[in-house]
Amino acid sequence: MGYRELSRMEIVEVVRRWQVGESQRAIARASGVARETVKKYLRAAEELGLAANGPPPTEDQVVRLVQVGRVVSAPRTWASPQADRLDPYREQITTWLQDEQLQLTRVQELLGHHGLHIPYTTLERFVWRLGYRPRQGRRGDTVRMAPTPPGEVAEMDFERLGLLRNPETGRRQWIWGLSITLTYSRHSFLWPLVHQTVEATIEGLEKAWTFFQGCPKRLVLDNFPAAVAGTDPLNPRPTRAFMEYSQARGLLLDPARVRRPKDKPQIERFVQYARGRFWKGGTFVDLDDARRQAGPWCLEVAGQRVHGTTRQLPLVVFEDEERAHLLPYDGIPYDVPLWKDVTVHPDHHVSVQYALYSAPSTTCPPGTKLEARCDRDLVKLYKAGALVKIHPRKPKGGRSTDADDYPPERTAYAMRAPDRLVRQAVALGPQIGQFAERLLDAPFPWSKLRQGQRLLRLAERYTPERLDAACARALGFDLVDVRRLERILVLALEHEGQPAPPAEQRVQPLPSGRFARPGAAFDHRFAESPVEIQP
Repeated sequence: MGYRELSRMEIVEVVRRWQVGESQRAIARASGVARETVKKYLRAAEELGLAANGPPPTEDQVVRLVQVGRVVSAPRTWASPQADRLDPYREQITTWLQDEQLQLTRVQELLGHHGLHIPYTTLERFVWRLGYRPRQGRRGDTVRMAPTPPGEVAEMDFERLGLLRNPETGRRQWIWGLSITLTYSRHSFLWPLVHQTVEATIEGLEKAWTFFQGCPKRLVLDNFPAAVAGTDPLNPRPTRAFMEYSQARGLLLDPARVRRPKDKPQIERFVQYARGRFWKGGTFVDLDDARRQAGPWCLEVAGQRVHGTTRQLPLVVFEDEERAHLLPYDGIPYDVPLWKDVTVHPDHHVSVQYALYSAPSTTCPPGTKLEARCDRDLVKLYKAGALVKIHPRKPKGGRSTDADDYPPERTAYAMRAPDRLVRQAVALGPQIGQFAERLLDAPFPWSKLRQGQRLLRLAERYTPERLDAACARALGFDLVDVRRLERILVLALEHEGQPAPPAEQRVQPLPSGRFARPGAAFDHRFAESPVEIQP
């Protein structure tokens, strides 16, 4: 028989899972290692002095485990004393199964008529050895798993219940049943819904924790898009919304694989039971009426039945043994968040649920990728995991803008804030501030904001001192026009007609000719009559 040599990391993982309390079967299933191989390495680990609840192996112990002989287990045998009694009936059993297409239970009855009373499992193993599979699609053994501790695990699944008329639209729509079963007591909860969205599913889970008056420590999820990001059979990853919800409630999420009902066996039978005993034959006015009837049915019918496996009443077992082991539930409805990847637009805003929210231009320039978390009241923007902005939630078409998020040179214009522009002008010079006040003193001041921005740019081009003098000259003639004010600066007329100031107060030399002369001075068409620049 062939074998596969385990790597160092695989051996350490087997020992680590053993030391946290997992069974050999669970270790084999999680690591993909044969159970006999797991048993071999654990036996070697005990011989080296390792204990199930002890410290992790040392480097020397790991090396010695790696060097354990690669002896594989013997082939599994199906022989037993009971199976030997079936050998004389080999041809007859083959005829019954292949030619007459009898069920295996009927074959067991016919063997009894011949005086051979054999257990069903022994007969089943015998026909497997013959190469016949009584059940379509059967791939391996079915074993009864050990019960989980009280309050440890709950399983969740969806099942299509049936059609129900929508009183608002008048059309019939499919109703799904969200079922949650506590695997220890088998106590279950049913919540009818229409859509398997994040919001609808979390609403149903919140109703379930209210029904149970507590939360389990681990929740086995059905593999549906709202809860599981992708269908990776080895490493299914919960979505961000469900991951955050599990953190808020203290749950550990365990997504099941796609089309693997054995990953959540306890809930599979209940969803069929709920459809047959609750929905079929019931009368429901609308979805709300179905939800109102589901709670009492879970207590009075499903909770009071004798469970086919445990042979006990689920509600009684829950009240006596499991309720006290559940995690506490505060009863406050969970505010379901929406996570979205967004990009900062050229206008320094991001779009979340058809509303706009500003992002800081200093840390999040246009094109920056952000994560947006949107709940009932707030919208939070994250960059590389760090919170960069918080806004109040706005309705569709709304906008939340912080003036400080814009670049300083664009804030006044973008926010249509004349007062802010006047304050910037006053900081450059008193005459500039007075000119800006006169400029914006109009019934619609924001219509002059472009001229106000041009005024501030003149200070950058011609220095605030010259602009302040030019504003004083323009105001002396009651001339409130930015274009003509710029003409004064271009021709250097801000000091015309005034006595020359003292040497220490004289204005600095003019900037380069590009700023001190008009554009016509550089045009060859005006070469014969150049423009004279006033001193």
